[in-house]
Amino acid sequence: MLLAILSMLMVILFSAFIVLKTYKRKERLTGMPGMMIAMAVGMMSSLTLGIQLGIVFPRDLTVPSVTAILFGLGAGYFTGKPISLLAALDGMLAGIMGGMMGAMLGVMVGPSNIMVLFVDILFIFILSVALQLANQATDNNPKTNTTGIGIPFIGGILTVAFGIVAVGTTLFFQYHPNQTSVVQSQESQIKKDTSLQDNSGYQIVSVDVKSDGFSQENIELKAGVPTKINFIKQTGYTCIRSVQSKDLGIDVYLEKGDNFITLNDLKPGTYEFNCGMYMYYGTITVI
Repeated sequence: MLLAILSMLMVILFSAFIVLKTYKRKERLTGMPGMMIAMAVGMMSSLTLGIQLGIVFPRDLTVPSVTAILFGLGAGYFTGKPISLLAALDGMLAGIMGGMMGAMLGVMVGPSNIMVLFVDILFIFILSVALQLANQATDNNPKTNTTGIGIPFIGGILTVAFGIVAVGTTLFFQYHPNQTSVVQSQESQIKKDTSLQDNSGYQIVSVDVKSDGFSQENIELKAGVPTKINFIKQTGYTCIRSVQSKDLGIDVYLEKGDNFITLNDLKPGTYEFNCGMYMYYGTITVI
């Protein structure tokens, strides 16, 4: 959480710095370079901010989406306006696109320091290239770098290297069996024994929460019998963060492991439920 907040502050300050740079060089920054700079600032600022907000507000896409889109819209406009109206429009459209994609990605990925750091490095790298483009486009006597090694080049190498390490680390911890698996299985068995005692008198239904939806899309229950539905989340690598049902008044954030939802005095009928992002749906049929 703290890392995401610091990252958001960095995005705001760096974006403001690029906007000020553009204003100072607006007389000499025209044409395609100006449009590309406005698009880069609008897209990357809203994309990065959207991902970070999606991680901080994982239960609601509205706040991350609206905030990131408005920020990208403003960053793209104020970067492109000194150059041309076309550049401003280009930056605004890129800001809208980046905000929508970033918010969805942040909510789907969930709390991940690796993702936050990777997006920060990517943001700094892209805007560093945009800043170098602004310097080249406005420099009357550009100096040729014969070695081809500069800050953007080094940033690109670091971005690719960090991306490879991040993916490798994630896959290792996801699939590699660790030494605590036996202890975790014993603790899981104790929890199951305790839950069996607590759940006596209820009809129990277990639903696995998978990466591509729910294991049961149609749950059948008996009317008049107290019910507990256990949404079992085996892994954090799924975009399903919560379960909602307007018909039943349910809005539950899913933790890893067991998530029991108690339903009492259900009347015969069909009730709908869905994930928090309205991507996966299911029904509860009471007979």
